[in-house]
Amino acid sequence: MNVEFEAALQYINMESYDNAIEHLNKAIDKEMEDGNEGTAMEYRCVLGELLANLDRKEEARDEFAAVVDYCDFSNGLPNQKIIAGAFIKAIDEGGPLPRFDGGAAGASAKRDPSVPLIPKPVQNKSFITRQMNKRK
Repeated sequence: MNVEFEAALQYINMESYDNAIEHLNKAIDKEMEDGNEGTAMEYRCVLGELLANLDRKEEARDEFAAVVDYCDFSNGLPNQKIIAGAFIKAIDEGGPLPRFDGGAAGASAKRDPSVPLIPKPVQNKSFITRQMNKRK
């Protein structure tokens, strides 16, 4: 991972958003210079999300449009395309911004804590008979 991107994440955690935006732009420029357009578009998607959450929606829309254009051109980064498309739609319609919590494009399902991780064997009549025969 890019050092500038790591610094940007730390600035986001410290709520120093102007520094985070500056370091994200540096990370994007560095990846583009190195020929890693895919990684640069992932960083650009993060930058767009940050800008959108800071109510800088026109700048965010430009970043997301660049991500969607790249995804259409390269047929790659499906998660970023979904995220960028959802944000563009929300910005254009003036609705609430989408929230992504990770997983497959934010569609992570929460596990029901009452369901065991390892399923118990089905205890039907044949199972009980086999278990009883083992004791003899």
